Amino acid sequence: MNTTYFFSAFGTFGNPYGFRQSFFLGGNKAIATEIRTYDLKTDAIKLFPQSSIYSIRKDIAGGCNLISYSVYKFAKEQNSDRGGTFVGSSLIFIEKTAPETIVINTLNDFQHHLEKNNLSEGVITVNHSDNFSIRKPKDFDKIGFHIKETEDLNFSHSTQNYLVVYCETDAVKLQPFFKKAIELLNVYDTIYFTQSHEIAEFVKQKGIFKIVDASGFYKEIEKFREEKLQEVQNSVAEFEREKEGLIHEKKEILTSLTRQIEHNERKHQENELKIKESRNGLEVISKEYDQYSVQIEDMIKTLKIDGKVEAAKKKHREHKNVFTNSINQYNNIDSLYSVSSSDFKTSTTGESRPMGSLVEFNSGHRRSEDKEFRLDVFKVATLLLSLVLIGIVIFCFIYLDLEKKWGFGI
Repeated sequence: MNTTYFFSAFGTFGNPYGFRQSFFLGGNKAIATEIRTYDLKTDAIKLFPQSSIYSIRKDIAGGCNLISYSVYKFAKEQNSDRGGTFVGSSLIFIEKTAPETIVINTLNDFQHHLEKNNLSEGVITVNHSDNFSIRKPKDFDKIGFHIKETEDLNFSHSTQNYLVVYCETDAVKLQPFFKKAIELLNVYDTIYFTQSHEIAEFVKQKGIFKIVDASGFYKEIEKFREEKLQEVQNSVAEFEREKEGLIHEKKEILTSLTRQIEHNERKHQENELKIKESRNGLEVISKEYDQYSVQIEDMIKTLKIDGKVEAAKKKHREHKNVFTNSINQYNNIDSLYSVSSSDFKTSTTGESRPMGSLVEFNSGHRRSEDKEFRLDVFKVATLLLSLVLIGIVIFCFIYLDLEKKWGFGI
């Protein structure tokens, strides 16, 4: 059994069932449970004796998009003279459709045998649609060879609008109306077609559904196409504006990033120079300490020989001042320049672009390391200088003590 299309047969059965519909020749439970009924809104459109209505509608049921082609024929209920009663059938397509000619012929064939097997002198002979006697149309299986896609139809948007077209509904005349009506399902949920003057007058008098003649139907098509063309043009214009905006945005971003890269490159070059100068400073400091140490050693030897303490202290102060000035000159290592976006913003136009916190973290970490390095150098210099001074003071005390005790210099 083909699962792409199937039939529904329905009718009004009076008490106790009222309107009922059942599914034949395919379908599935999920769709049967969720699909809207094919009942007519009889305060808006109503069948009269010897009249019929065709319709086309869209649905979503069981997670599927559906197109239904239906026919309604007037039929009396058992033991009732109520007006507007009917028996009908619907050929339902899942996600697909088929050429209108084979659809109409198959639908009429199914409806013909439905009436033949379940009506007697225009009266429905069964009390529920489940009891309908049906026959598979002769062209039913051929539909599967002519299945086609539904194009550009919005199933998810329900308009709650309905259109009635007053036109000829024989198979040949109905075919072009069915074909073009697919487009209008973007505007109307269901479109009805009837050639009954009584039905047309009823619809017009009630004023609930919009009604047009054949000429008005084609005007509806033309109006929809104009609106669609305008929608296409508006969408194209919107996409073009977005495209133009992308060009401008791309240029701005690339320019900004290029400037920042150039800024970072300059900072890296300056940092490399600072690092080189700092390394040279380390060599100078090391040599100053070595030289100062040699000078102290020379003073000790001289002082041992000539015993001239004041001369030694004066010379020591001179050496110490030179040493201290040299150390102070080179013991400050400048912080490296940050390459974070904040530095770049203050040096350019002030444009702000988010760059994340990783650069800021690394920059702060480097500054912390620079401070620690300067402190370490200063501490080492201070310690060494303190040790030298302590040694000199101890030496002087020993020298003076020996001079007083023995009366001669060492």
